[in-house]
Amino acid sequence: MTPGHREWRIGPHTLRFEPPDLLRIDFHGVLTLEDAPRMVEIYRELGTAVRLYVLGSMSEAEPLEPEVRHYLSEHIRSEWFQATVYFGARLVHKALIKGAVIAAQLDGSTEKQTEQSLAAIHFAATREEAEQLLLQLRARANDLVA
Repeated sequence: MTPGHREWRIGPHTLRFEPPDLLRIDFHGVLTLEDAPRMVEIYRELGTAVRLYVLGSMSEAEPLEPEVRHYLSEHIRSEWFQATVYFGARLVHKALIKGAVIAAQLDGSTEKQTEQSLAAIHFAATREEAEQLLLQLRARANDLVA
């Protein structure tokens, strides 16, 4: 069963789920090690019900500390996500996000699985570009299913 509209605040960050499968995240400041388990819990809860499309605002986010990156890479599962589009990300965000995905796949995943996980992560300059890209990704996924 698809979850209904929901919203969470984790520290300074806001997550909003919009049925059937969109999770909007506004990152503000630092994601702490204390907050990371709650974020993973939300991803798990939603991602086991539906494969998520994530639209993440990074323009006010701070880079992740190493222990937070490690925690996320150990606990987030790629099968919870159809695609993730970040906008407003700086180069350091892009490098850290891709690195965390690669680290998460070091548990014995095949090279193809790692490539698929990396291919599901996208970056756009603005919210408008991110939303347009999300529409394209949905259309492409629908074409593959049809």
